[in-house]
Amino acid sequence: MEAAVAHRADVERKAEIVRVLVEVGNAADGVVAQVLGEFGVPTSVAGTLWALAPGTEPPTMREVAARLHCDPSTVSLAADKLQSMGLVARQPHPADGRKRTLVLTEQGHELWEALRTRLHASGLFAGLDPQEQDTLLALLTKMRNPQRP
Repeated sequence: MEAAVAHRADVERKAEIVRVLVEVGNAADGVVAQVLGEFGVPTSVAGTLWALAPGTEPPTMREVAARLHCDPSTVSLAADKLQSMGLVARQPHPADGRKRTLVLTEQGHELWEALRTRLHASGLFAGLDPQEQDTLLALLTKMRNPQRP
């Protein structure tokens, strides 16, 4: 009987975690949508933009698709939109000339900076001190990249 109660508590706790993650995600999405709108960028390409975070190695479109768990053709369409808006450029892969990477342009970096500034000012993290933010990031990263036995 104790095992069943413990299992039920575990199930409820995980459901509550997901509910809170969704609520916080929705709040963040609202800030992101507002900034993208100010730049005239459709929210449909937000995932592709996130995959091009400044300071990371420029990914191939196939790598972006794998990160976003979507078809490469979806990323190709998003890249086309972003490129036509002057936010990204396709460049040859440094080690494999057959591949193309996506890189942010100067205007793409400006959009990223606006996103960072707005998310910082949004109050999403107001209740967390820097150490708690580091802990949250570590926990969310661990959830995103679970180690399977």
